[in-house]
Amino acid sequence: MQYPGRVASSKLLTDVALGLAAGWVGSTVKAAAESSLQEWGERKLPPEPGQKELDGADPAGHGDRMPPSLLYRKLVAARKGQAAADALDDDDVEAGAQWFHRALAYGYPVFYAVLTRRVPLARAGGGAAGGAVLFAAFHGSTLPALGVQASPSELPKAWWVWEGGSHVAYGVAVDFVVDTLRRITR
Repeated sequence: MQYPGRVASSKLLTDVALGLAAGWVGSTVKAAAESSLQEWGERKLPPEPGQKELDGADPAGHGDRMPPSLLYRKLVAARKGQAAADALDDDDVEAGAQWFHRALAYGYPVFYAVLTRRVPLARAGGGAAGGAVLFAAFHGSTLPALGVQASPSELPKAWWVWEGGSHVAYGVAVDFVVDTLRRITR
C-alpha cells in the first residue's frame, strides 16, 4: 500500500534531482551561449566608449565587475567590514562569485521542476519564457537596485543580446532536461 505522503515526498525528491541535473546542463549552455553571443553581439552592435567599464557590462574582460563578484564583495563588507572586502584577492572573489552563481543556477531549475509538475502551463514557450523572466527579474530590476549592475538603459546594446539571449538559452536547456528526464523516469 502506498501512502500519499510518501508519493508526494518521492515526487519532490525526483523534482529536486531533475532540477539539479537541469541546473548543471543549463549552466553549461548559458556559459557557452553568453560567450558566443557577447562576441557576436559586440561585432554587430559595438559598445560606445566606456560602456564596457560599467558594472555588469563585460564578463569576458571584467569578471570582477559582474554582479556575482560585486554581490560577494557587498556580503563580505556587510558581515566583516569594508576593509575585509577591500582585502579580498581575485581568487577569493571568484570563489564567492561562483557560490552566488551556482545557488541561482541550481535553485531555479529545482523550483522550475517542482512548479511545472504542479502547473504545466509554466512550461509555456519551452522554458524560453522562464529564462526571459529570470533576465527581467534579476538584470532588469533587482541587480541594478542592489547597485551591482548598471541600469539596462546605460549598458551596451550588445548586452541585451548576450545577457538576455543566454538567459533564454538557459531556460530552454533547463526545460529540455527537466522534460526529458521526467519522461524517462515515468
